[in-house]
Amino acid sequence: MLTFAIMALASLLPQTEQKAATVVWLQTDWAPHQIVEGPFQGQGTFDVLQQRLTALLPQYQHQLRLTSLGRIEAYFLNTTETVCATGALYTEERTKTRYYSLPLAIGPGFSINYVAGSFVESLLDQHWQLDLRKLVQHPELLGAYQPNRYYPEVVLQAITQPGSTLLASAFTSELNAAALLLSKRVDYVIEYPERIQFYQRTLQAQQVIESAALLDALPHSVSYITCNKTALAEDVINDINKVIPDLWLAEDYADVLFFWLDQNAVKILQPKFAEIRQHMAEKNRL
Repeated sequence: MLTFAIMALASLLPQTEQKAATVVWLQTDWAPHQIVEGPFQGQGTFDVLQQRLTALLPQYQHQLRLTSLGRIEAYFLNTTETVCATGALYTEERTKTRYYSLPLAIGPGFSINYVAGSFVESLLDQHWQLDLRKLVQHPELLGAYQPNRYYPEVVLQAITQPGSTLLASAFTSELNAAALLLSKRVDYVIEYPERIQFYQRTLQAQQVIESAALLDALPHSVSYITCNKTALAEDVINDINKVIPDLWLAEDYADVLFFWLDQNAVKILQPKFAEIRQHMAEKNRL
């Protein structure tokens, strides 16, 4: 009887609200994926996707933490807190230290960027592609690339060809790839199209820069949410996977994904976008 009375009394007391678990979202200064300063702050592709995603996960506390690209791996090796990153590419090696979500976004691979209306544009095939191995042999054209990056094999072949006119250049915020093109120092640049478009808009240039896919290279990349391997992170990824289809099925999702791309890059990505969106629609019906 006494036990029953104690239990009844306890049920009348105000319940202590359980604090929501915290997820730390890593951010890097890698425009236009994530933009941490300037007039476009917070308007990066992954900035916007992350904002939409976390709004659908109110059961967690979400914290932002700015870090460098070089330090991200250390966060995933540490399991004292749950950390996640938006827009990671998939590799088998990374699955040892992190969980992956369903596909979150697609984007172009490295491309050949040029000023619209230039001679380079006249060399495009019907699929908005260029053969870089032939382009680097053209005596009147000069190209640039930034060394020490992970390029597809076709780029590495072009760089090492005898007589190649593709030159190494250290891009900076002041002397970026778009500035090289607009100043006519080079005729084309190997770079991600969204990076070129970001710099073009930052420079407020009147000329238009467009891109072409690399012949014999994958024209797109798929990116994901990744979280380090904690007990909480496994639940977080499961909850993320429940809402990702809703993101893909939003009417303006293509606008978000393609906001920083030129028209050629968008045309190239449309089939892959439609394929993944259809897959997400099927998941939503399950």
